[in-house]
Amino acid sequence: MKKQLKIYDLVFSGFGASSCILINQLHKKNELHKKRILILDPSEKKTNDKTFCFWANPNDDIVVDHQEIVTHSWSKVWIDEALTSNIAPLKYHHISSEGLYNKTRKVLKNYDVTFCNETVEKIEEDEVVRIWTSESNYMAHLVFDSRPPKIKTPLSEKQNIWQSFLGYKVKLNNSVLDEDTCTLMDFNVVQDGATQFVYVLPYSTNEALIELTRFGKEKIDVEMAENALKNYINQHYGAFEVKQVERGMIPMFLDMPRSNQSKRIVPIGTRAHMVKPSTGYAFKNMYEHAKSLSTQPGKSKQRKPSSLRFKFYDRLLIYILAVWPKMGKPIFSRLFGSKSLSFILKFLDENTSMKEDIGMFSKLQIGTFLKAVLYLFIEKAKNQILLFAPLMLYGIMHLILPDYAELSLYALIAIGLFLVGIPHGAMDHKTGLFSDNKKINLSFIFKYLGVMLMAYLVWLISPTVALVTFILYSAWHFGETDIQEWKMNSRLIGFLWGLLMFSALFFSHVSELNVILKALHVQQLPPELPWLGLFFWSLILSFLLARLHGSIPWFLLTCFLALSYWLPLVMAFAIYFVFHHSWSGWKHLRTSFKESNWSLFKTALPFNLGALILFVVLFLNIGMGWDYNMAQIFIFISCISLPHILSMSYFYKKLKTKRV
Repeated sequence: MKKQLKIYDLVFSGFGASSCILINQLHKKNELHKKRILILDPSEKKTNDKTFCFWANPNDDIVVDHQEIVTHSWSKVWIDEALTSNIAPLKYHHISSEGLYNKTRKVLKNYDVTFCNETVEKIEEDEVVRIWTSESNYMAHLVFDSRPPKIKTPLSEKQNIWQSFLGYKVKLNNSVLDEDTCTLMDFNVVQDGATQFVYVLPYSTNEALIELTRFGKEKIDVEMAENALKNYINQHYGAFEVKQVERGMIPMFLDMPRSNQSKRIVPIGTRAHMVKPSTGYAFKNMYEHAKSLSTQPGKSKQRKPSSLRFKFYDRLLIYILAVWPKMGKPIFSRLFGSKSLSFILKFLDENTSMKEDIGMFSKLQIGTFLKAVLYLFIEKAKNQILLFAPLMLYGIMHLILPDYAELSLYALIAIGLFLVGIPHGAMDHKTGLFSDNKKINLSFIFKYLGVMLMAYLVWLISPTVALVTFILYSAWHFGETDIQEWKMNSRLIGFLWGLLMFSALFFSHVSELNVILKALHVQQLPPELPWLGLFFWSLILSFLLARLHGSIPWFLLTCFLALSYWLPLVMAFAIYFVFHHSWSGWKHLRTSFKESNWSLFKTALPFNLGALILFVVLFLNIGMGWDYNMAQIFIFISCISLPHILSMSYFYKKLKTKRV
């Protein structure tokens, strides 16, 4: 019991490379003195389970800080069929994981440290941090969390592949190795539907680590790798003896779930996105991150992410390796044959200029890269294409058949409403807010209708209050859906975006808005006020917020609002509602419930029909004319929206509480 109540100053969730590097940096900065330290890892970390390599100048801090455990350094590198390259003043350095673990244990002997071989299952932050393991639970003031992120939903195979490998540490019968030259990539092996190469690190003239590495959607097949590796060694070096086997995998993921740094929980290693997706290298990134964190533990900022330019390059390469794996070998071969290795290492360190990058890409298979750019654009801009396509259709129809332009677009909107717009709001029973068993039963129906009735009573008492309330909770809902799509965490920012969206639509269509207000018996807006100026300010503020958050989808949605000035109000809102909001919500539900589009549509159908019957029976009155029924449609939508918005807010809150 005492163990559970003890509060540690520092807890390291994991004792891998990122934790060891950080511990050594904290020791160097004298930040471990008088600290109670807990290290949690299911493994004792007493074997050489990994190999860490990086290129650096021998005088660089990263080399100096690890000099005692750098087991070998190579000044010459051979790649594929290119000539051997001297990379001076750089060297390619090797560190064994066993050496790093032992060095760190030696450092920790000077401090108050507890080691527990336990698996961390959950970490939560309150006034202190609470850590639950498979054996017990603990409390701490600060936690460095190196657990791999938990991936709740499947990642796109086109942007997330694996680097997997099988290596033999061998002793050759003949002394045929050049111990000053390492081989980073030899593609003269079977490719097996991916990009595969051999990696050779010679420790002496007859000892080396020889490894088969695979970049691909599927992890390396062990039997295939063993046969390929044995054939390669026999062919190039002759008879050999296997002294040690090394195998593993590194995520080359571009869509790794975010693990945000808080005051008391700091992600490190893979969890902090220290692995460069296009190469799998991480040691230098982890070292630089550790240096930053050790300056003021718990107060330092997160590591500066890669520039958008290099992130884009990573996406291009990963896409090509995933979708057209046969192109991996020729692309790498041409790259190393046309550019110096010193330049390529500079590029991988993200230190090249745009001009240098263009020169490099011009030497590669430019058609393949341009095709990848086009495919990536379509993949990443599906939502925006869906949103802007109706605008393009409307513009084209205005040019060739102006009399049918509006009719055509309203017909398209009606189809969208039937397929996605209404069905996306017909899954509220599955969110669990009004139905414990997530089914449409009498309890769910009564609760749902009860919330609708409350909204309707407000309309009877004060249409103005009802309208303002409807706009506010709709702005919250639209913003909440969009920040989920944009992977943002602030609901307040989402609400602000929702308000700006309504402001831009309303202020640019005041005369049409007044027609609706009149039908609802709500006071109309005075036409003499500078509504157009407010419309422009809404756009400017939205553009600024999009820029501040670095969100291209937000920027494009603001562009849509600007273009909506030339559309009728109802049409502009309907396009946003059907082709952006409803589709986004539909995707979130489909992914969470793990159902197909057709399965989800069938599930929603009874609710759709029930809503239609409810409207026809209680609200529709054909004898009262268009203005009356338009107002009734608006009121019905506001009433049925309230329980839907509450259900979706509950749904999104549950999604956010699933910690990655």
